[in-house]
Amino acid sequence: MSRRKLLINLHRMKDEELHFKILPSTTIALNAFHNDLNDVHADRLLRNRYLYIFLNGLLGIAFMIVELQVSWDGKAIVIDKSTKTFRILIFFSTLILLCQLMDYYRLLLSHTTHGWLTKRARGFRVTPLNVVRSTTLAPLFWAEVAICILQPIPFASGDLAIWNDPKWGLFMWLRVYMFGRVYRDFSHVYKIRQSIIRKYRDRMEIPPKFNWALSFKSLLFQQPLTTFIPFTLFIIFICSHIIYVFEREANPEGFTYPVSLFISFLSMFTGWPTDTYDEHNPATIFGRFGAILSCVLGLFCLSCLIENFSNLTHPTPHQRPILNYITLLETQEKERDSAARLIQTVWRRYRWQHSNSFADNHTVFNTQEAYFCMKYIEGAKNFGRCRRYRKQIESIVNDGKGKEEKEDKKQIETLLKNYEIEKQVRFSVEQRVSTMEEHQEFMIRQMNILLHNQQQLLQVLGQNNIPLPILQPPLPPPAVNMPTHHSVQVEPLFHPQQQQQQSTSSSVGTGSSSQQQGYSEQQDQQQQQQQQPFYQQPSSQHSYENRSEPFGHFSTSTSSNDNSL
Repeated sequence: MSRRKLLINLHRMKDEELHFKILPSTTIALNAFHNDLNDVHADRLLRNRYLYIFLNGLLGIAFMIVELQVSWDGKAIVIDKSTKTFRILIFFSTLILLCQLMDYYRLLLSHTTHGWLTKRARGFRVTPLNVVRSTTLAPLFWAEVAICILQPIPFASGDLAIWNDPKWGLFMWLRVYMFGRVYRDFSHVYKIRQSIIRKYRDRMEIPPKFNWALSFKSLLFQQPLTTFIPFTLFIIFICSHIIYVFEREANPEGFTYPVSLFISFLSMFTGWPTDTYDEHNPATIFGRFGAILSCVLGLFCLSCLIENFSNLTHPTPHQRPILNYITLLETQEKERDSAARLIQTVWRRYRWQHSNSFADNHTVFNTQEAYFCMKYIEGAKNFGRCRRYRKQIESIVNDGKGKEEKEDKKQIETLLKNYEIEKQVRFSVEQRVSTMEEHQEFMIRQMNILLHNQQQLLQVLGQNNIPLPILQPPLPPPAVNMPTHHSVQVEPLFHPQQQQQQSTSSSVGTGSSSQQQGYSEQQDQQQQQQQQPFYQQPSSQHSYENRSEPFGHFSTSTSSNDNSL
């Protein structure tokens, strides 16, 4: 069935409660490992393809910068042979870039289509066209093509005009967006996304989106300072180049590239898109736009730096319980101090009342009583305030402990469930192994009985000198159909010692029939057979006849025993 005719219908999945969890077999594990290897190979292939695309885009930007510098003669822009040469190089690099983008999205589309074919699609015909329509691949492709097409017009000649102005090449700075996808592909978070998604699915949770934003967030969280310094320098370089290209025509003598770097630096770090000393101010509209762009991006970088440094000052989740416990100890100490002061105030008032009498001096007694009342009210307020604060801190600490206890309980419950599941699985496996061992022992006993009966039959036939019929070599016994569908290892039917005993018994039978030929020849043959190994002993016609019949009887008996089993 072709891919275009492949239709995956909606399958209604119903959850079935099993008594025990069935462990994954080796085939499932190998398939999962094979799928992981295919995903890693596809990621590596796409990563390398887009790295080449990014390098080609940077090469076009370098050609654009050189072309803008070559076309400037110090006073005006001139279109000459060198300018045309660099424009032709930019044009061919852009064509190669478009071909690389088409090849990259073709690989990405085939990988996405293959992923959908191996999964359940709800009544959806999986074709490349339908995959493009139902995903964001088509808008992304056309957006990248529109950005990469922007370039100075190639094969332009004549006087300078708007349509052949080399400043159209400044739009090629938009190709810098490719760095975001390159960093996403090479980031550690994106490389291990399959294992992260698997863990989220095991917990029945929705995994995050692994895009360039998540990769940059992880980088900013781990290394904020080393990330913002290159980013800031890159913004200064781009904005200064834009300011220089537009301002050199308005002021050819006083406006150089170092001056544009100075204006871009001031705009970023001061937040004012002009020179603070009013010596070099942008005069053109697009030059001022470059200064404002540098100012806005500088404020953005500054706000991100402030936020990261503020996060560094905040305690981490591991440090917060420790700080809460330290605060609780401090509040308990303050509460004890306030309670001690209150007790001291009451005790002093009690001693003063018993040491002095109201009848001696009414004025002094009332004044001292008012003083003790004021101290008592102040101490009671402080004690109540400290107690309330201590209860708040205790509630915060207890909430943290409650969350930790809940998490511990959940972990313990999951461990108990896994233990019960594993216990049930082991019990079922042990039962199957015990049944297999019982079947194996039963088969071995039956085979030993058959061998014993065959040996007795051979002895009787040898003593009575009864000739044995020549039989065809028997077919191998049929396989035993076990109910558990497991392979049972059965011991070999004839060990070398048993075979040697049979050979000796057969030799005894033949010796009784050939006593007329002489007993000495038979004794010599037996000595030669004992000296040779078991697998090199010669077999005569009589010995073959004597061995063929037991094998024939054994084949019939084993078939009957198979039916009984």
